[in-house]
Amino acid sequence: MKSSIAAAAALIALLSAPALADRTLSGAEAQRLLAGKRFNLQCIDGTRGTGSFSGRSVTVSYKRPAAGEDAMESMDKATVSARGNEICLNWKEFNGGGDGCYPVAEKSAGKYRLGSSSRWCDISAR
Repeated sequence: MKSSIAAAAALIALLSAPALADRTLSGAEAQRLLAGKRFNLQCIDGTRGTGSFSGRSVTVSYKRPAAGEDAMESMDKATVSARGNEICLNWKEFNGGGDGCYPVAEKSAGKYRLGSSSRWCDISAR
């Protein structure tokens, strides 16, 4: 009886514990970790693609969810900089174009989320 009560208590504690949080990266750390990496891209709005980071720029080839199966992929390039706990990208077209700074979280080894809970893109190193 004691062991089943202890097991139930352990299960309840496990289920009620907060999920492990993603590790937040500084913009400079994200820039260093991503430099030289090729990656797959998947955004909350359904945009998918591939890309590569150099130390100071990122290039992406992507397809929007509304594009038909036969649609060509779009391409864009952005300059990259770090500002505090964010990585800043200056796009010509992607993400509406212009400057944007985004928090970066490491979800697991080689997997990162750029953006907030309502607007984000996941990148996975290839």
